[in-house]
Amino acid sequence: MSLQKENILTFILAGGKGTRLYPLTKDRSKPAVYFAARYRIIDFVLSSCINSNLRKIYILTQTKSLSLDRHIRRSWNFLPYEMMEFVSTVPAQQRVSEEWYSGTADAIFQNVHLLEDHRPSHVFILSGDHIYNMDFNELYQQHIDLDSDLTVSVLKIKKSEASQFGVLTMNDDQQINSFVEKPETTDEIPGKGDDCFINMGIYLFKTDSLVRALAKDAREKSSHDFGKNIIPSMLQDNRVNGFQFRESRFGSYWRDVGTILGYYNANMDFLSQLKNKTMCTRDWPIGTIGMQLPPSFFTGLDQVKLTNSTVDIGSCLSQCEIRNSLIGRNVIVGEGSIIEDSIIMPNCTIGKNCVVRNAIFDKAVTIPDEMEIGVDLEQDKKYFYISDGIVVLPKRYTF
Repeated sequence: MSLQKENILTFILAGGKGTRLYPLTKDRSKPAVYFAARYRIIDFVLSSCINSNLRKIYILTQTKSLSLDRHIRRSWNFLPYEMMEFVSTVPAQQRVSEEWYSGTADAIFQNVHLLEDHRPSHVFILSGDHIYNMDFNELYQQHIDLDSDLTVSVLKIKKSEASQFGVLTMNDDQQINSFVEKPETTDEIPGKGDDCFINMGIYLFKTDSLVRALAKDAREKSSHDFGKNIIPSMLQDNRVNGFQFRESRFGSYWRDVGTILGYYNANMDFLSQLKNKTMCTRDWPIGTIGMQLPPSFFTGLDQVKLTNSTVDIGSCLSQCEIRNSLIGRNVIVGEGSIIEDSIIMPNCTIGKNCVVRNAIFDKAVTIPDEMEIGVDLEQDKKYFYISDGIVVLPKRYTF
């Protein structure tokens, strides 16, 4: 059954502050943060939507939304609205109350008028800040086959890693029979053995079931959150099923890039995944902004050494060495410089004879000749933000 033939509306929740990703989120929301020095984090869920023929998409924004809104307008405005296909940002409008969104469920409830406008048969609700690919047709097919009111995509991980997620159990029919949001200890995690299933923040609802659950939750004093409130409340009177992500077409990779270390590791994962092309393939492209820039230019080509690295368009590398790093578009690297295990976002300039190791440079950072970053962390602490041994330079930083 193809999603292209169905009347389905998609909401992407993209209003998170992303405080643990500071300073990358100093001026932007988490979904707008660059990933792999080329994409934005939100590009991955949007690409999966478009590739799966989900083409009625509302992105719910709230804090520091300008960067994200600009990116959506520049990169994702190609769908024909006359055919009722669109990717549209929706800022918090306080239509239901004078409050900002108080939780993920409240964000949908405050935009329930969009359900009235479109009257979809089903509603996808997705997070805008995770890195993964998914063919949503697979999840939808199981949802229809099992006649589910709600299908939750679930991932099996170690219990020791589950404290930041909603943890659930399922029976042999994939029906979810218990749910605990962010258990503080492993003793609170249900199920035998060392593994457990977690909620991935990927939901498919029957529209009428969603509306009833939201209306009931709105009348109650709660956190108005899907994990804390909506899912547990639906277990008794609704059919709530889990879709096992590991068994799906792209089930080998999913990451919540909520911290600097998690973000850094996911970027490094991206380099290793390119060899197997599990994230970027010709038949499953990852979309992002297209820039009118010249090809990258290498001066002294025999002396530019690239090892397990990517370089985006418009960059100029001069007799330098780059190892295990991601270089964004329009980046300048001076001769004699060495970049290792680092992420250099667009429009950065690195002078001559510099050394950059285990670092993240946000957009438009400039460092002068002879600069060393990530070599002496005690020295770096005087000037830069450091998290788990990773040096982070904020947007437009100039030394």
